[in-house]
Amino acid sequence: MAYCIGKCKEFRALKPTGIGRYAVGQKRCNYCEIFITIDSILCPCCNSQLRCLPRSRKGKELYNVQIRR
Repeated sequence: MAYCIGKCKEFRALKPTGIGRYAVGQKRCNYCEIFITIDSILCPCCNSQLRCLPRSRKGKELYNVQIRR
């Protein structure tokens, strides 16, 4: 069982202006409920896999538009 120990707070990402979080390269940990900036695909805190793409259809469409610029 994974649990948040608070180490992810060191990698907390600020929200970018004018472009989406995923297009900038930020990733989200579903368990810790935080966006982080890190090269790994695993959360440094709870070792769960990070989400690198949006889940919703609207979010995916917006992401595809932003990365094609």
